[in-house]
Amino acid sequence: MNNRDVASLFDEIADLLEFQNANPFRVRAYRNAARRITDLSEPLASVAADPNRALTDIDGIGKDLAQKIDEVLETGSIGMLEQLRSEIPGGVLAMVRIPGMGPKKAAALFKELGITSLDALRAACQADQVQALKGFGQKTQEKILAGIDLAASGPRAHVLGPRR
Repeated sequence: MNNRDVASLFDEIADLLEFQNANPFRVRAYRNAARRITDLSEPLASVAADPNRALTDIDGIGKDLAQKIDEVLETGSIGMLEQLRSEIPGGVLAMVRIPGMGPKKAAALFKELGITSLDALRAACQADQVQALKGFGQKTQEKILAGIDLAASGPRAHVLGPRR
C-alpha cells in the first residue's frame, strides 16, 4: 500500500468522523496526517521497517495514528475505518462524491430528510425539499441535482476528502 492509499484512508476516516459530528480536533488530526503522508518523500513502509526510526518521527503523526499506519501496512485495512463504514449507509457516502457536497451537508440531508441514496436525493431536489433546509438554497439544490449524475457515474480517484 503506497502513501497515497494510506492518505486516502485517513481522509475517509476524517469524512466519516465529520459526518458523525465528532470532535473537530480529531477530524483535523486525520486530515493533517493525510496531507503529511501524501507529501512524504519516502514510502511509509520504509519508515516503518527502519529499526532506527519511528512513524511518530513524522510531523503530525502521534502514537494513535502511527498504530493505524502500522495496521494498514500489515493488513491492508484499518479496523476503525471498517467500523465507521458499517455505521453509515453507503448511499450517504455516495452523496459526498457530488461536487461541492461535503460530509456536513450529506449528514444534514441524512438527518433532516432521511436521504440514503442518490435516487432519493434526486427526488428530494425535484420536490424542492432540499432548498427548504437550513444552509441550503435554490442554487445549492440546483448544483446538487446537476452533480448527482457525476457522483452516480462511479468513484473518483479520491472519493472523499475536504471540499472547502
